[in-house]
Amino acid sequence: MTDIQRNMALGTGITVLLVAGVYYATRGPAPAPGGQAATSTPVVGGIGATGNYTIEEIKDEGTPAPVIRPVVISADLSAEARTAITAHYAEYKKTLAKDPQDFNTWLDLAVLYKIGGDYRGAEAIWLYATKVWPTSAVPFGNLGDLYQNFLKDPAKAKLYYDQAAKLQAAQP
Repeated sequence: MTDIQRNMALGTGITVLLVAGVYYATRGPAPAPGGQAATSTPVVGGIGATGNYTIEEIKDEGTPAPVIRPVVISADLSAEARTAITAHYAEYKKTLAKDPQDFNTWLDLAVLYKIGGDYRGAEAIWLYATKVWPTSAVPFGNLGDLYQNFLKDPAKAKLYYDQAAKLQAAQP
């Protein structure tokens, strides 16, 4: 890999992180655990109810979080990129130790794995995110990109891209 290619790859990776950060910052915080207060008559399975109810999101308690393993960093990356990845990894690991349900930090960690060349590490986190946060299009789209451009599995790429598009279309 030439210096130009390495710099392009590093620049692309940093751009992805920045775009993801801006996206999450402008979206606001992730939905709060515990749900939101209902403002109208809830209807569940065709049955309506009245009163002061709270609707809570039920998470899949059977989905274990992926092991936060050390980042495998490609030898092709520059020393600066390696240092940046190592620093971000330590920050994300600390954040997830405090709050293992931090959606944005899980996604950032997966991007870090991908930039470092650890595609299977990124895949494990994004698959986990699709199970714990099944209404978010982001991990599905990231998996589509990973399978299409890095793991060369177009069938899986289409599956995840289609799911991301479906979820994106369903959002207000």
